[in-house]
Amino acid sequence: MRHMKLLFLSGILAMVFLVGCASPPERVLSEKAPSYATLPNGYDPLNPNQPSAIYAEAMSSPGGNVARYLEHKRGHALNILSLSGGGQNGAFGAGFLIGWRESGRRPEFDVVGGVSTGALLATHALLGTPADDAVLKELYTGITKEDIYTVRGVTGLLSGTDSLKDTAPLRALIAKYITLETLKRVAAAYDDNRLLVVGTTNVDYAQTWVWNMSLIAKAGDLELYRNVLLASASFPIVFPPVEIDGHLFVDGAARSNVVVVGMGGAAKPEPSLYGQGNIYMIDNGRLNHAPEALRRALGDVAATTVSVMMDQSMQTALTRSYFGARILGYNFKLVAIPDNVDIGNDPLAFDPKQMRAAFDAGRSLAKQTEPWSSAPPNLGDIPAWALKSIEENHYSTPSEHVPDRNQTGASERQVLEYLVPSQ
Repeated sequence: MRHMKLLFLSGILAMVFLVGCASPPERVLSEKAPSYATLPNGYDPLNPNQPSAIYAEAMSSPGGNVARYLEHKRGHALNILSLSGGGQNGAFGAGFLIGWRESGRRPEFDVVGGVSTGALLATHALLGTPADDAVLKELYTGITKEDIYTVRGVTGLLSGTDSLKDTAPLRALIAKYITLETLKRVAAAYDDNRLLVVGTTNVDYAQTWVWNMSLIAKAGDLELYRNVLLASASFPIVFPPVEIDGHLFVDGAARSNVVVVGMGGAAKPEPSLYGQGNIYMIDNGRLNHAPEALRRALGDVAATTVSVMMDQSMQTALTRSYFGARILGYNFKLVAIPDNVDIGNDPLAFDPKQMRAAFDAGRSLAKQTEPWSSAPPNLGDIPAWALKSIEENHYSTPSEHVPDRNQTGASERQVLEYLVPSQ
């Protein structure tokens, strides 16, 4: 934690210094949305009242959302996987996926969504072969920080840079494991109605933009595919933003640390024809943080405040996903790094020892009979009566209804808007 606090303070000081020393070129706000990006609810980023062309067919189908549409296409209830951010702690997710396969219980995923380090895991999680597991193991147990970034020198800082570090090594690492052959396999999965999405933060528009990586793979756009992965993992200030079609993107976790496709649409979802599916959430972080007495110093206060904000973002995302699972009639299943695992306090350290500890913890946990939690550990300020109402009204069968406003204080549309915000 202390390292992260100093890093954050250094970032602030560097930015203040650079403002007086260099003037970066002016940019013009792009008013053209990239072809493969949508808001989390499947709507057009620049026309938020209009479904994106990507999901127009799904939105117009019975049930009005991607999950029900894919259920019809696949012929069964879905297994949806969501992989969170967490820097080096993505080693936990890699280990968990491998241990899950070794347990004999890992399903073929119908939908995979990833953010930040979860985005780097997502492609090979979707493809799901032993060879893909080997890639994940190599990625998260065989690298150091030198494979991720280089530190900019004083000359670089004085030139008006937009970050403290250069992610050219990470770009090269992504290129090593994401090839045209990889895209062909992702496209083949899409032909089988299996979907891959990645979340980023558009800092120009202050929105979460979700990329349909399956369609990018189908188009064979290798450069765009790699750029989206790099953007999703570009921690602000520390790593440089990535420009795509005139928009600046940073780490998806800046706004939402998980992304789950399937709950968008203005209409209440139709009942599933195939029973309960599963939404699996792998949180590459801790669910609980030990209290720490804070020094009243700028770096300490600033860094801890940012950490609290990120924790709240994760809590909100998990809560939305939990409610979404209930509304769809799906099982909600969550795992996170156990409190007793030594992963340090700096997710950007890329320390081999800490990554190995996270990897081994994930691999071991996945082999337990029931490693999953059925709800987030802290649902925040959601009142107890509302949670009880959620449990008693699954919302996904013809005889069950969203409680009326007098009972819950929220209309059905408000509930759905909470689950799938427009930004």
